[in-house]
Amino acid sequence: MTINLVFIDELTELQLGDTVTFGRAADIVVDDNPYMHRIVGTVFDRDGVWWVANNAKHAALVVRGSSGRMTRLPPEAVGTLAESTGVISFEFGPSNYELGWALPGQDPLLPPLSDTLADAPETTQFGVIPLNAEQKLLLLALAEHALNDPAAEVTDLPANASVAHRLGWSTKKLDRKLDYLCARLATEGVRGLRGEKGFEATDRRTRLVEHVVGTGMVHRDELDLLP
Repeated sequence: MTINLVFIDELTELQLGDTVTFGRAADIVVDDNPYMHRIVGTVFDRDGVWWVANNAKHAALVVRGSSGRMTRLPPEAVGTLAESTGVISFEFGPSNYELGWALPGQDPLLPPLSDTLADAPETTQFGVIPLNAEQKLLLLALAEHALNDPAAEVTDLPANASVAHRLGWSTKKLDRKLDYLCARLATEGVRGLRGEKGFEATDRRTRLVEHVVGTGMVHRDELDLLP
């Protein structure tokens, strides 16, 4: 069984046994974005089923089929391209990208236009700032569930009051530190962290956790620091 991969107007057809990589310096060149890894992911078959592996060190892949079902793949995770059409989306720096797939006879979900170049300088870390001890504890407490279960959706976050109580802080202190971290990262170009009309505070916290886990600002082996 073949599968077609489409990025902008470039079509790549894979036969069983083929493997193709995508990224900044891969078989499918996505962009010269310095924040993007050289190899972001790999599409391959196993026993007649097509799969995608996340080869990025500090970014998640989101696999979305035409039915709307979405799967988040953290670094080193592997997921199936089970539906007849869909997109693999990923984010590096301020830019989002989508790679469409389609089985024979199906029209792929075409990704948005993006410029592509083949140059591949060293990867630059995006939106990573130094953390003091209290900032580290705050982020670990918020991200604990996501760090313990990397494949889970980042939706079940503890309330600010609960985190403040656990850390022995006042809620006012926690809110102030949270506002500061979001402002710092927003200044670095991380989207979704500034308060905007119609933007819920829970959305901001979810985006914060997705970013700090995806970039490796906090790690599972640091959870022992929590009280």
